[in-house]
Amino acid sequence: MLSKLIALTGLVSSTAFAHPGHDHSHWLSDPIHALTLVAILGVAVVGVFFSVKNKFSSSNKEED
Repeated sequence: MLSKLIALTGLVSSTAFAHPGHDHSHWLSDPIHALTLVAILGVAVVGVFFSVKNKFSSSNKEED
């Protein structure tokens, strides 16, 4: 249990996300972060879409 807590703390700590060369003052920093967020949301939407589609198609096969 303690090792899971340590791993979780390492994943959510701010130092885990820090790496050299990540310049937040660059003019492309905000658009890149926004596009990354849009990409993550897009993957989530596609996953939910196919999950719901699969659920409805399997329930329709059971009714036939």
